[in-house]
Amino acid sequence: MHYNNIPFFEIGFEFFGQIEQNKFCTQCKSNLVYYDNFDTYFCPKCNSWTESKCSDLHCEYCPNRPEYPLTL
Repeated sequence: MHYNNIPFFEIGFEFFGQIEQNKFCTQCKSNLVYYDNFDTYFCPKCNSWTESKCSDLHCEYCPNRPEYPLTL
C-alpha cells in the first residue's frame, strides 16, 4: 500500500502517528509524519527528524528517540 508515495507496509515498518497533509519537509517537500511515540515530526523520504532533542532531563520522549526515525 502506498500513501503519498510512502510504502510504509512494504518496508515492514509500523508506527503510531499520522501523515500530515499540510506540513512539509523543508528539504524535499514531502509530507511530514507525526510520530506519537516520540511526540515529534519526521520526513520519511529524508529519514530525518524535524526537531532536535530537547534538553529537559525529565522528558519522556527525547531520551528514547533513535538517531533516525526509520531504523531498519
